[in-house]
Amino acid sequence: MTDSGPDIFELTLACYRAPLVHQGQLAAAAPLPPDMTRLLWLANGSPEVLENAVRQTGAEAEELCAAAQFLVQQLCFARNASYYRVLGLEPGATAEQLKEHHRLLMRLFHPDRAGGESWTDHFASRVNEAWTALSRPQLRAADVVRRPPQSSVQVVVPAAGGPVSHPSATPVHASVRRRRKSRHSRVAAPRHWLPGLVLGGVALASALVVWGVYETRLPVVGPALTVGPDVAELESFIDSADNSAITALLTVPDWRALGQQESADSNTARTRLEQARRERKAADEALLEQMRTERSRLEEQLRAERAWSERLAAEQVKLEQLKAERIGAEQARSERLAVEQVKLEELQAERVRAEQLAEAARSEREQIERARFERTGAAPSRLARANPDRTAELAGESRPTVAPNAETLTVQELDGLMERYVNAYRHGDLDSLMALFVADARGKNGSNRDGIRRDYGTLFDAHWVRRMRLHDLRWTRGDGSASAVGRYEVWLRRRDNGDSIQLAGTIRFEVRKWDGRLSIVAIDYDWPRY
Repeated sequence: MTDSGPDIFELTLACYRAPLVHQGQLAAAAPLPPDMTRLLWLANGSPEVLENAVRQTGAEAEELCAAAQFLVQQLCFARNASYYRVLGLEPGATAEQLKEHHRLLMRLFHPDRAGGESWTDHFASRVNEAWTALSRPQLRAADVVRRPPQSSVQVVVPAAGGPVSHPSATPVHASVRRRRKSRHSRVAAPRHWLPGLVLGGVALASALVVWGVYETRLPVVGPALTVGPDVAELESFIDSADNSAITALLTVPDWRALGQQESADSNTARTRLEQARRERKAADEALLEQMRTERSRLEEQLRAERAWSERLAAEQVKLEQLKAERIGAEQARSERLAVEQVKLEELQAERVRAEQLAEAARSEREQIERARFERTGAAPSRLARANPDRTAELAGESRPTVAPNAETLTVQELDGLMERYVNAYRHGDLDSLMALFVADARGKNGSNRDGIRRDYGTLFDAHWVRRMRLHDLRWTRGDGSASAVGRYEVWLRRRDNGDSIQLAGTIRFEVRKWDGRLSIVAIDYDWPRY
């Protein structure tokens, strides 16, 4: 039991799973696989070979054993298989190989091991017949062992009161070939001389018996000779011997019985062959139906996978479209932010220019005022040396009177600023909201105006502002500026999942009025985490 190659395992499974596909390899004219010994060990369930087969093919152990038994039956027991092929060998095999294959086949198909099934009896008888023919050295080289074996029938005719006799030791298949050549002569010839032969034999036997009786009878001396018990016993023995001889002579072959026996054997063999053919056809049809069912299942699975692939492709297309729309929205938002940033920068530039112009105008006005003051104070400079007190008095009289501050803040202006802040916050109008802050405004944690815009932009992008309320604002007004501390409440709703959020905290404002416009200089608030 050597490992010569893995092809026998794959061939076994292939022929077992798809016998119609491998009909050429299962045909009687096809050569035997090169590793029949290993196949026989696998069919017998050898643990070592079975473990190697399972590890190599990945199939179940039960399937491998069944496949090996199926392949052995198909290869070794085909019709007209030679003795060598019945034993799973090629001509020229050694005696050790013949002995090993005979032992493995009998272990596999012996009726006691196979559960007493009728089909195993036929296989076992063919294996024994092949072993009997090939185990004789004088017959192994003969041409008869290479011819397909046929079932031989030995006729046993029991003799009356004697042992079983074998009329002929010649196999019936040899006589069958002769009888098939001239069936009419085989049947008709014995009918001509059989009655004469029987009658002649009966007459000859009767004459011999009568002659033997008279020759062995004791002579009678005297008229009143009494026969003793010894003489009677001897006569009984002679009669029984005569009857045995006659019975032996009358025991002749019954050719009609032999013909009927041969016909019955032929009919039995034909019936078994037809039954085996029907079983094989049923097995092939069952296997074909199984293959059709498996094909239908695979086609259904393929259709399901194709539908799933199409659905996945459609979802992929939708996902790509959503990605493209999202990218477009982000690009539009970026472009909008860029446009707003440009507008903001332009507004800041205009505001800076306006502030510069206002600063220039203020400087010019101060210079004019200073020049006028210097011009009005230069005339009485000479009097100042003579009478300093008078000069100071005159200078004080000549100094222009300062007008009251025009940047004074009123409550109405502060309330209007807070109302504009709440409206812009509620509508999410980032531009209107940022227009309320000065260029150098300070935000939460000391951030600049860009940080304030970024914070409000992030809030408006992620939420819808449903409501915003300021209350308890306490203003502290100064010269052109004011500050307040109060409470705020805001109600938001998230844009991604629609969750509602309510926040509240403290808020602080610093405002300043410049050139008649009231703006927010600084803002700070408490923003709880959510």
